[in-house]
Amino acid sequence: MPPAIGRVAANRLQVSHSQGWDEALDRALKNLKLGRGKKATVSVEFSARVSNPGEIQQYIVTLT
Repeated sequence: MPPAIGRVAANRLQVSHSQGWDEALDRALKNLKLGRGKKATVSVEFSARVSNPGEIQQYIVTLT
């Protein structure tokens, strides 16, 4: 199974950090390629692109 990645630009959101990662997780799950009726155990990695300490530019979730 190839990694499924969800990304959300922080400047699109006026919400909390947890909501940014929630939306990125939703996008990653939609990108997950399992096939109809299939199940899998995945690892979830939360990361962020940061330009200055404390200033997140992008929320990223990777499923492997």
